[in-house]
Amino acid sequence: MKTLKELFDIKKGDVVSITGTGGKTSLLFTLGNELRKKSRVLITTSTKILMPSKEYYDFIYPCIDDYIRDKMKNHEGETVISSKYIKEEKKLIGISDEDLESVMDDFDVVLIEADGSKMLPLKAWKDHEPPILRKTTKTIGVFPIDMLGEKIKQDNIYNYEGFIKFTEGSLIVDNETVGRICSSPDGIFKNSRGSLYLFINRADDSEKIQTARKLAEYLKTNAAGNAFDFKICTGSLKEGVYYEC
Repeated sequence: MKTLKELFDIKKGDVVSITGTGGKTSLLFTLGNELRKKSRVLITTSTKILMPSKEYYDFIYPCIDDYIRDKMKNHEGETVISSKYIKEEKKLIGISDEDLESVMDDFDVVLIEADGSKMLPLKAWKDHEPPILRKTTKTIGVFPIDMLGEKIKQDNIYNYEGFIKFTEGSLIVDNETVGRICSSPDGIFKNSRGSLYLFINRADDSEKIQTARKLAEYLKTNAAGNAFDFKICTGSLKEGVYYEC
């Protein structure tokens, strides 16, 4: 069992972009919380995220200009920065490449939520997705193991029309479907940069851990190293347990 920092080999200077479904925001803040004890951590997005509750940050700047005016402060711990805040939606709006480059040297590690799925557990990526910022050194794709074996239906998939291209006629989310999601140029690692990781989330009990490990073995043989060379790990953000596969 490992920490998230160990799992993703997080080092000073890393810029980590998180994509996929089924735990992106949870991973963003759980990893940030783990790192904040010894590092200055920037939490941000290149898309949109809900305004986090106060226990998830030490400082927050919904407008990056406010941070720039205040940047002489010693920002130890976890700092959330966005370009602006939409009060009606309670959402922070993403920063640009230029925004990131203007502040990243103030932090030891940068964590970016770089994808959206409208809270649905599965997705396919539209032409403009995911927006991976150019300074990214690691890309983590998140997949929820509890969706393996589930029926493919429109009400739990963002961009359903795009998703069925991954299924090749299958009526359920099977190993082959996940393999295509991971190996397709239009899949979970689309636009990715740096070292790549697949995190199989929601392995909340021993049965799901075994299922995740079996999926990982399939992916190592049939998907990893094809279009993308990615490492595979699993665990439960809910339970706080993480494993290499």
